[in-house]
Amino acid sequence: MFLEIGMHVNVAGPLHVLCDMPNLIRTFWEICLLQKAPQDIPYSRGLFLLVLLAGFLVDNVNLNVALPEVAIASVIMVVSLHTLFLLGSLSALLTLMGYRARIFQTLTALVGTGIIISLLASPVLLMVSRVASEPGYFGLILLLLNIWSLLVMAHILRHALSIGFLLAGLLAFGYFMISIKLVDVMLPVSG
Repeated sequence: MFLEIGMHVNVAGPLHVLCDMPNLIRTFWEICLLQKAPQDIPYSRGLFLLVLLAGFLVDNVNLNVALPEVAIASVIMVVSLHTLFLLGSLSALLTLMGYRARIFQTLTALVGTGIIISLLASPVLLMVSRVASEPGYFGLILLLLNIWSLLVMAHILRHALSIGFLLAGLLAFGYFMISIKLVDVMLPVSG
């Protein structure tokens, strides 16, 4: 159940969150499989910050693996701005739609599921970076992982915003396209 304005909050402490990590990872996985929803994530600012830090680290490693020719400082800048875009745009959207109380659970679910999909993409990104001229099946796997990520984001947004799946899918796709453009502007491809 989502935390709503006026509800009593039993915020999970950092130690409780760490002790319950296997169940939390299972919940993120089940959200990736569209079996659970963001309201199944405990409302916890500490958990949100922990997941955000883990996601930031995983994204930095993945981008560095995918683009080894790019300076680490540039990778950190891109991941930082992308993270701020995610936090800002979705917080604003939830606030505008009247679901401000759902921000932490929604963002925790988005970042947590993103970590899982990113970890699954890591070996594929490594292989693509090794055979960049002919990614072949690895490129197809990355495409499928991106489609899966969009479906998961749409699933989370559908629950967080109480909207239909089609509209949530359009929002997820719009977010994805803006994110791609943001990365293109920050790291132009030479060629």
